[in-house]
Amino acid sequence: MKILSKNGDTIELLASPDEEPLVRGDYILITDGGRSILAQVIDIEYADVPGILEDVLRELASEHFSMKNFDPYGVGSILLDVRDSRRIIAKFRGVIVDGSLRNDVIWLPSRFNSRIEKASPELISDLMRTCGRRRIIIGECMSGTISIYAEDLDGRLTIITGKKETGKSYLTKLLITSLAEYGATVVVFDINGEYIGLSETVDGSVSRMAGRHYVLTPGENFRVSVEDAGLKTMADILQHILATPATTIREFMRIWSSVERNEGRVTLRGLINAVSRMQMHESVREALMSRLLSLSETGFFDDESPVRIEDVLNSRSGGIIVIDLSNSIHQTKKIIVEYVLSKLSSLLREGAIDPLFLVAEEAHLYLRETYWDDLVTRMRHIGIFPIFVTNQPDSIPEMIYRQADNIFLFNFTNESDLNYISKASRVDSDTVKRIAKMLPPRHCLIIGRVVNDLPVVVRVREVELRAMGETRLLFGRRYS
Repeated sequence: MKILSKNGDTIELLASPDEEPLVRGDYILITDGGRSILAQVIDIEYADVPGILEDVLRELASEHFSMKNFDPYGVGSILLDVRDSRRIIAKFRGVIVDGSLRNDVIWLPSRFNSRIEKASPELISDLMRTCGRRRIIIGECMSGTISIYAEDLDGRLTIITGKKETGKSYLTKLLITSLAEYGATVVVFDINGEYIGLSETVDGSVSRMAGRHYVLTPGENFRVSVEDAGLKTMADILQHILATPATTIREFMRIWSSVERNEGRVTLRGLINAVSRMQMHESVREALMSRLLSLSETGFFDDESPVRIEDVLNSRSGGIIVIDLSNSIHQTKKIIVEYVLSKLSSLLREGAIDPLFLVAEEAHLYLRETYWDDLVTRMRHIGIFPIFVTNQPDSIPEMIYRQADNIFLFNFTNESDLNYISKASRVDSDTVKRIAKMLPPRHCLIIGRVVNDLPVVVRVREVELRAMGETRLLFGRRYS
């Protein structure tokens, strides 16, 4: 291989057709003297040889003549190699000086005397290694094992995205089980029932997560009291989820204070009774009564034997708390999420629970708009570290991508999806568009702090846990 050109952060190389094949995402070293440029391959094309179109057309037109292979000077093989030469497009990742990767060094190697070779997996692992101690083995890259560290997910905003059946939920389970094994608490909003089987292995036996996995099913083993939710959370539910007018919200606050003063505690039944007997405009009474009865019908509120979420979180040193929303209707999902986020925020501000990770799969289905900013700014500072999982990248606001610390990107072929993801600030758009489009299933492009801002393509390793969430097929097998 030889250097052809460098334009900005794009390096183009020329390679003969018989050289070692490269794969998108591979790293190459361009060494000259004691320094090396590290570049990542994002695409391979035919070299633009002058007159190639005319040559190909001439050969195509003369295919039926026997003299097409006439080569009196014996230079045909050389000309064929020239015409089949490759142009390798790579992205500049830095200059290696004294074993460290630096982006501030301005240096170019010799076009003719430099040595170009594929970077070893050991070198890439060393360069992407951070100072963490809690290792998470993700999978394989360039015939080597790739690991990240739990510390680089701690306090960070993480996005896992890709189209359906590419392995997003599979990777999510790998990450959260590893975090739980290191003592972290992970709360999962499970809208499809994909995380309820982590206590079992694929063969049905008890998994290593059995003692660290707890499923909360709203209406069954997860019911809360109105008093525990508090006035602010209940007012938010009425306003944002049940579309209650502002005048009716003010009346609700007055009724809450009255019930609390007269009965000593606030219950849903007490609020309903108060609404039915207190003097107010009939339209306000009807609006409040219908909404309070709707809350009662969800089965989520129980003032007699409620579950305190802080007791669940503090009863174990880390683990995965799955809130199973799979059987809840759309409105009930939003009510539960509103309560959980509000309660976690207040508990963290009071120091009643330790910081935790929050997995939100397809969050746009149940998360109201104002919570996006909260999760990125306010909630991260008090100790809620979100992991968004989605197959609809445009459902996540652009601001989230710009502030994301880590992105695990699986295959996308839709140009609009790739354009949206390429707005992430931690990687160039060419890398996203050219690599993500060609990723096979179970392969992802990792971007961000977990890889020390050195993008790598990884084949996600197998896990023995009962993953669930697979597509249910009519004929049992996709092909027969």
